[in-house]
Amino acid sequence: MKIKRFAGTDMRQAIRKVRDALGPDAVILSNRKIAEGVEVVAAIDYDESLLEEVPGNVTPAATDTVPATKPNQVKRKAAYDDLRYSRDVPVIEPVIPPAPAPVNVEVKLADDPTIHKMQAELQSLRGLLVSQLSGLAWENESKYHPMRARILQRFIALGLSPQLARDIAAQADEQNDIDSNWRRTLGSLAQRLPVMNDEILNHQGVIAVVGATGVGKTTTVAKLAARYLLRHGQKRVALITTDNYRVAAHEQLRSYARIMGAPLRVAADVESLQEALHAFRDRDLVLIDTAGMSQRDMRLNEQFNLLKSAGHRLQVFLALAANNQRSVLADVARAFKIVPLAGCVLTKVDETTSLGGALSVAVESQLPIAYFSDGQQVPEDLHPARAHALVSRAVAIMQEVGVGPKDEQVSQLIGGMVSQAHG
Repeated sequence: MKIKRFAGTDMRQAIRKVRDALGPDAVILSNRKIAEGVEVVAAIDYDESLLEEVPGNVTPAATDTVPATKPNQVKRKAAYDDLRYSRDVPVIEPVIPPAPAPVNVEVKLADDPTIHKMQAELQSLRGLLVSQLSGLAWENESKYHPMRARILQRFIALGLSPQLARDIAAQADEQNDIDSNWRRTLGSLAQRLPVMNDEILNHQGVIAVVGATGVGKTTTVAKLAARYLLRHGQKRVALITTDNYRVAAHEQLRSYARIMGAPLRVAADVESLQEALHAFRDRDLVLIDTAGMSQRDMRLNEQFNLLKSAGHRLQVFLALAANNQRSVLADVARAFKIVPLAGCVLTKVDETTSLGGALSVAVESQLPIAYFSDGQQVPEDLHPARAHALVSRAVAIMQEVGVGPKDEQVSQLIGGMVSQAHG
């Protein structure tokens, strides 16, 4: 028989200690209050006959005298003398075994086809409710704020995000005509559009152009270099390319460099980039063409770490293709903000059917536009960004396409905003 004493702040903690030390077959012989809480005496392989010999089931104190004519009681006393019991009545109860592990109800529910059917029905009902709410919202907007509704339609046709379109359309004056409201709100859009006013070509330093594959980074670098040479003279510009992922990736830039008489170096790692920058330390402007990568490419961090080694003189500009959807442009802008961006260059403006998406990303990301490109000619098709000029270009593109949103389309866009607002 093994007997052991346990102490705890309460009975629950003491019993837990008994169970952990002696197992579920242990029995509690006695318990009493102590300064620290509760003291419990428990035993394993316990012989109940020892306790039955004590009248009244009362545990004797350590000072009890047991007559020599009762050998069983002498044996009992010898077994318990070292415990120094109080005269509390012992509590004999089995230790509660550990509870079985809970069943993961969520996993079973997730596999239940009935649950899947219910989720699909709820999703369908939610979509129907959002559609009805958006229709009511648009009907209410058209009825009580007709001028604001018409301005909102035009901004959606321009390609602005629903939220930005609604923010600007809210400035419409219901007392004025549509033309004056349109001019006024377009001016508000221009005021919110961040631009850089030709700063790259007016300053010295190191400029890197980053962006996704195929957005026109190499052509943009060549246009910037050519414009700088025309403005400041020969032997003022140098070119570096870090694109070693595509076959003959730097051949196009090498051709441009040869025509302009500008030196070109290929930098595959931090060491070679440092060497190139040191070799071009006497040049006013060093332009770096980087490898084109998807915004989800895991190698982006490698490119960014390489650029960071260029030091504090480096400014990074993001090339954004204006012919991409607004959601894609927003995703690209978020991904490439891992490194601090000084601004962006809008490319392929001549290929887009809606410039408003790119303008929305610039406004909502607070990403200043430095230049926009509308063709392949070097350097003629690169223009400094001017807010009113870009807004006018967006309006011209909308008018050329000649298709504006119908009430149903605007209603759906408002419905999307209602859905997001309510989770």
